[in-house]
Amino acid sequence: MQIENPQQRIMRLQNAVDAILMHDPSDSFRNLIENNSTIFKGFRLVYSTNNLDAEFLHSSLRKIEEHCPTLKKYFYGTGMLFYSDELYAATKSKGRIEIPLDYSLSLDSNAAEKFRVWENGGSLDKEEGRFEGLVRFIKEGKERRFNFDYSFFIIENLIDSMKLENQRPFNTIRALKRFDYLEYEKNSFDIGNPKFAESLEEAGKRTIETLHAFHSSSDIKGLLNRRKGLYLILLKAVLLREQKDLDFGKQLEMLVEYSLDALDAFAKTEIYFAWKLLKYGKDLRFFNPISQLSKKSLHSIKGMAWDLFAVRYQETLASKSKIGDFYVPFFASFDNKFVELAQACPIRAVVIDDIDKRVITIHLDEHEFMVDLNKSITDNLSRKLQDPNEKIRRMSKKPTEEDLDRRADELEQMLESIVNKSKHADAVSCASV
Repeated sequence: MQIENPQQRIMRLQNAVDAILMHDPSDSFRNLIENNSTIFKGFRLVYSTNNLDAEFLHSSLRKIEEHCPTLKKYFYGTGMLFYSDELYAATKSKGRIEIPLDYSLSLDSNAAEKFRVWENGGSLDKEEGRFEGLVRFIKEGKERRFNFDYSFFIIENLIDSMKLENQRPFNTIRALKRFDYLEYEKNSFDIGNPKFAESLEEAGKRTIETLHAFHSSSDIKGLLNRRKGLYLILLKAVLLREQKDLDFGKQLEMLVEYSLDALDAFAKTEIYFAWKLLKYGKDLRFFNPISQLSKKSLHSIKGMAWDLFAVRYQETLASKSKIGDFYVPFFASFDNKFVELAQACPIRAVVIDDIDKRVITIHLDEHEFMVDLNKSITDNLSRKLQDPNEKIRRMSKKPTEEDLDRRADELEQMLESIVNKSKHADAVSCASV
């Protein structure tokens, strides 16, 4: 058997993505794999669909959401299908087999802080019923291999947790830690009178240990830089949108060029989110806060970047496991904006290369995105993006935190200048009237 070099492998990974993009969502999973068996060899695939092959079905997303409506699925379809070389061979020889699945349940800040209010004896008002459903689902979900993961909340609030005057992140993480020791019995549990087998002091010690581990982790710093990269692309898209002399295609091309310049990478998922803003921003409520720029816009864009990174972070969880096992991520939120975001950016599949540690997310409308992209960029830029040697070089280089912060300062100053000019123009207009 011929040994595959890195350039050949990365191009085959791209071919696997292309095969999914060209595969009709209404066509069968079996046909996708059988028609591309050589391309998918050695990769893992998590695939979501409404057209389920009973032989390969191992997770019903619809049933899980119906059981706990607060949960929001990462993938778009009603069910999940999975592929690896070993599992597919076993399925073909034995028929339906059991695949070892784990489910990860993450929290946004809104949901996480409800645990703090509840643990401290505060009132949840109208949300008490939904919160109780979430608590019961988490405690009873362990039997269904549901992992309770609040690492995203810690990451989102990591910088604020260093501020002595801000006790909210620490108190919320302590409440989540203490929740691990909730005394729970299905038939007698009273949501209004929770009892914990761990003291505040012990939970506080564990919180300090966790925060120290997160603050000193190079992996977490890498995630924070990825979020900064997403923020840069989103902010750049907002600024390009304000340049009325640029058509949509030119805006998209300049965004790709900026990604290569600022991040030394083709940040596909981040550019996909920006494409949503540039093409469909007026139709999506998620982008309403920045429909017109103001002094509050920068704060809104930063918040949106975290919301979008919450989706991006699920990709990390979806690929997180040993070869042959799969994680199925869910997100708990009491905020409708996350639901609207998930509906606007439906995830169709995740392709995982465990050998080279690459993960590629494929959205349901990604074919449309790629068509727009290919129409927008020049032939020279297209060749640069497709060159396997360039891809490997880009993947080996990452901008420093200082580089990202410098780029952010530049774009923020540009946005502030636009806002000030608009404010001045409005003042002149009012004076002339």
